[in-house]
Order: sequence, then structure tokens, then C-alpha cells
Amino acid sequence: MKIRKINKNDLEACSKILEEAYSQKPYNETFKNSTASEYINGKYKNCGENSFVTTDDNDVVVAFIFLNISSWSGGLQAILEEITVIPSLQGVGVGKELISHAHNYLSSLGVKSVMLWAKKDDRLLDFYKKHGYLPADDFVVMFKNF
Repeated sequence: MKIRKINKNDLEACSKILEEAYSQKPYNETFKNSTASEYINGKYKNCGENSFVTTDDNDVVVAFIFLNISSWSGGLQAILEEITVIPSLQGVGVGKELISHAHNYLSSLGVKSVMLWAKKDDRLLDFYKKHGYLPADDFVVMFKNF
């Protein structure tokens, strides 16, 4: 496995990984038409400069991470916008390597904090907790559907 910066040629593969991974538990999402592709293209537009893919030995994309970096009162902060691993490789360390790579990258830039949103699913929450993320006592994610 190899981790490298994402590029435009990776976006179609990332869209397919997103569709496949999110069609399974705990999400059970069904993407309509080209919404997965639009989502990935939007993330790339906003975060591509600071994002990565993992490729297998044949240079096939098997995972990706989108990181959004901005300035805040205490310095640089990041939002882990998306990390997705192809389902057949989940649980074997691909995500662990990718998030560790991202943390090292963010640290090298002087980023002071990283935030993320995660579904309330024990497997997902355990993954993030293993990498040092903790639930915030003073923040809540809120949504409004139309």
C-alpha cells in the first residue's frame, strides 16, 4: 500500500468507493444519479490540496481522506471531512495508516486541532477513539432537513 496526494484522476475511483462503503451498515445510503461524484468533486475543490489516497500494489485507489485546513484564534485547525476505505479492506489497517499519515501531515503544517463528525456507531467511534479523538462536551452537531 502507498499513500500519496490526491489528484483529479482519482476522483472517479473515490466516488465508487464512497458509494460502495456508504451502501453498507451503519449508513445504508443509496446515491442518486451522479450525487456521489458531485460530492467527491466538491470535496476535492475545497480540500484537494490537503488530501490523500491510498493505493494498492497496482496503483488502484482503495481509500481516501479529505482534510480542510483553516485559521482560527489559536492557529491552524483542520476538519477531517471524509475518510473512506473500500469495504473489502476495512479492518485490516488501511484506515489506520491513512489517518496516521494525515495526522503527521497536519502536525508538519503546525495544525493545532482536528475536528470530525461521525455517525453514532460503535465501530466507527472506536476507530476514531483509537486515534486520539474524543467526544466534545461543549459541542453538538445539529441538522435541519427540508
